[in-house]
Amino acid sequence: MHIFCIIRRYFIKFVTQYCFMRRISLILSTTMAFLMLAIGIVFNACTKDPCKDLICKNNGICRDGRCRCALGYEGPNCETKMYEKYIGTWDGTYRCDGLLPEATTVIIAPEAQANRISIYNIFAQNKALLATVDVDKVEIESQTIDNITYRGHGYIDNKYLTIYIEEKDNSNGNLFACVYNATKFINP
Repeated sequence: MHIFCIIRRYFIKFVTQYCFMRRISLILSTTMAFLMLAIGIVFNACTKDPCKDLICKNNGICRDGRCRCALGYEGPNCETKMYEKYIGTWDGTYRCDGLLPEATTVIIAPEAQANRISIYNIFAQNKALLATVDVDKVEIESQTIDNITYRGHGYIDNKYLTIYIEEKDNSNGNLFACVYNATKFINP
């Protein structure tokens, strides 16, 4: 019996050491995996956020380090209403279908929305056409005033404005193609 006790003692000792080593190995491999994962997360998290120091105004959203402006706003930080460059007094000529041009002073005023304007006096005193602006473009939606339907488009280039307008007299069906070329009046 003595031999069986010795064998049993060595077997138990061997199994105990084997299980202990296996546990240690499992703990070490789990710890190593965790450390590698943590180091990977830390190094990837060190990438600088390009939008961190950028403030986009008027509901603008930063994407890839640049502001994407909400409708009606522009500028590096969306700080400018699109209509601002249009607002003011414009001196120019209004000419339809090759007729002699008429000297016309137009006043452009803002509407409630940051991309909407009113163009006053282009065809009659104190009458306004409503328009939508998109950076350097202006769009006059079809609208009827005093039985004449107007629509058109144009653009602004610094202090110069060009608007192409189609006038349709609804009483007789006559259609006129007109153009307004103007320079912004700047008070000296």
